[in-house]
Amino acid sequence: MKSNSFYYRLLPVCLLLMGSISLTAQQISKQCLQKLKLTSDKMILTFDHYEQPVQSEILIDPVSSNIRTTIQIPSKQDKKITNYTIKEIKCEMNEKLTSGNIIYMIESNNPDGSFSNGGFILKATPDGLTFSNTTDRPEHTAIIPVSKYEIIK
Repeated sequence: MKSNSFYYRLLPVCLLLMGSISLTAQQISKQCLQKLKLTSDKMILTFDHYEQPVQSEILIDPVSSNIRTTIQIPSKQDKKITNYTIKEIKCEMNEKLTSGNIIYMIESNNPDGSFSNGGFILKATPDGLTFSNTTDRPEHTAIIPVSKYEIIK
C-alpha cells in the first residue's frame, strides 16, 4: 500500500517539473524568435583591434529562417547583400537582450559560397550587442558592434 501512495505523490511532482521546464523553454524561445534589425557603422578586427568604418544592416528573421546582411564600405558605392538560411538556433539570451547570446547555425550550401560550416553569434554584454561569425578563429574574427537594434513586429 505504501508503494502505491509513493507513486501517486511522485506523479504530481513530475508533472509540475515538466510544466516548469516547458514554461522556461517558451520564455527562452520568445526572445530568440524575434525579428531583429541591427545596424552598425564599424567593424572591429579582434587580431589587432583595428576599427574599420563599415555601414552594415543585419536583418534576422528566425521564423522565416533567414538572415540578410547588407554591408557597404564608405569608399565604395555598391552594397554587398547576402542571404543566409538558418538551420538551427541555440539560445542563451535573456528577455531584454542584455546578457547571453544567440547562435544562428546556417545552411552550408549558400549560393555565393560564403561560410561553409558555421553561423553567426549575437552576443549581449553590459556594453551592448555584438554580431560576428562563428567560422573564423577567435583571433581573426571581425566583430560588428551594434549601434542600434530594433525588434520588428
